[in-house]
Amino acid sequence: MDNNIENNSPVETGSENQVVENLPKLYSKRLILVFSGLFSVLFGTVILLSNLKKSGEKKGMIQVGIFALIYVTGMVITIQTMNANTNLALPMNIAGALILNEYFWNRYIGKETEYEKKSWIKPAIISMCISVPAFLALVYLT
Repeated sequence: MDNNIENNSPVETGSENQVVENLPKLYSKRLILVFSGLFSVLFGTVILLSNLKKSGEKKGMIQVGIFALIYVTGMVITIQTMNANTNLALPMNIAGALILNEYFWNRYIGKETEYEKKSWIKPAIISMCISVPAFLALVYLT
């Protein structure tokens, strides 16, 4: 029996699913968008950095890290300066996620790159372990 058939798994290739072997396991663009929207651009950045590390894109990792620091700092300053409520954070997080996906992902990983989708469970648990205590501290300390 051919061992290659047993090791095949479904993958995401932009918009279609197919069976291919020996593809890198990466977190999806959709996961980056969801985590950036729900938590922060920083969470989406960490997920993209993991993908870039797996792909061996050190230059991309540096650029994404610098972008995230500048973007989040600018976002905080903008919200503070405008005395805006936190309703502005969600659209700004989604805009940051779109930049991460449409510019950095497409440039360093490739728009048509085939990959096996990596599970979202571990990043979700880590994000909740960070976000819930931070939220509770914010609520009880103010």
